[in-house]
Amino acid sequence: MDVGWDWEMVNLLLVSHSKNLAESVADLAKQMIVSGAVKISIAAGIGEDHQEIGTNAVEIAEAIQDIYTNEGVLVLMDLGSAVLSAQLALDLIPPDVCQKVRICPAPFIEGAIVAAAQASSGSNLETVYREAMDALKPKYVQVREKIADAPEEFEKIMISSDDEEKKEIILTIQNVHGLHARPAVKFVQTAASFDAEIMVNNVTTNKGPASAKSLIAITMLGVMKGHQIQVTAMGQQREEALKALSDLVEDNFGEAPE
Repeated sequence: MDVGWDWEMVNLLLVSHSKNLAESVADLAKQMIVSGAVKISIAAGIGEDHQEIGTNAVEIAEAIQDIYTNEGVLVLMDLGSAVLSAQLALDLIPPDVCQKVRICPAPFIEGAIVAAAQASSGSNLETVYREAMDALKPKYVQVREKIADAPEEFEKIMISSDDEEKKEIILTIQNVHGLHARPAVKFVQTAASFDAEIMVNNVTTNKGPASAKSLIAITMLGVMKGHQIQVTAMGQQREEALKALSDLVEDNFGEAPE
């Protein structure tokens, strides 16, 4: 299932001292955009063809306005003086535009990748900002070589006084990469398109619950090929959401069999 979007999305601006670095990070982040209208622009380097190391506040301000939408712009930076230039740029743009621009201190590469994926799911600026800020959590878990406790914000348990309001399904993940990279983005994007609260548990490893609309939360479940997940939905479109997610898994996320 490929979900289309008819509305504006949060766009991203990458501010770096190096044009080559910014272009490379932008190319990497764009690989995580399954569909949608997310724009990723750069403001990087100074001098002729921007080949010298440095940042320019005026160019940052212009870049923000070039990609501005009513959903807002998230700005990520590489090093300290890039932060100063980005902050100065906010003084150079109209106040109504400035209100919908967030300067995000997330890690430059990981933050850009996660922000691009989350923005492409149709999330608002605050959600994209929060997900980018959490971008290092999966790496932290891998480096520590142990399973960390699920972040508090992802431990939301759906409680209903009426069992009929809550629907659950068990799905077996068969694609090669499990719920990582592009399959995870497709899963989150699909979940985000429905008016329903959707939570996921990794039945195989007993991890979760995690919000189906959060890329970081889904990634941290560690769902691999052959794992079973429990998907629970509550809300107006709960049945439609479960059907769409089930179809996505059964279709192997659009990937060819191994």
